[in-house]
Amino acid sequence: MNINFPPVDEGYIKAKVADGFYSNATELVRDAVRRLREQDDREYANLVAALEVGEQAVREGRTKVYTSGRAQEIAREIIDQAEREGGLSADGRS
Repeated sequence: MNINFPPVDEGYIKAKVADGFYSNATELVRDAVRRLREQDDREYANLVAALEVGEQAVREGRTKVYTSGRAQEIAREIIDQAEREGGLSADGRS
């Protein structure tokens, strides 16, 4: 497999190798792919866990009717939580 990178990425890869972070470009790409795969696996596991929580709530009858008003409540709760955690400014932007 041959991979072509734009000049900015090629320069970055060469700099990482030159700085000794990786012994060659192949090692860097393998590490990047491994990290991406691990991230995908974590995200998939989190999604499955969230679905299981939701399915359990449905089985236990802990559900709410979805309306546009409920959607606005959910959005407000998310924004409030993000603001408390320092993830968003008051105008709703990160």
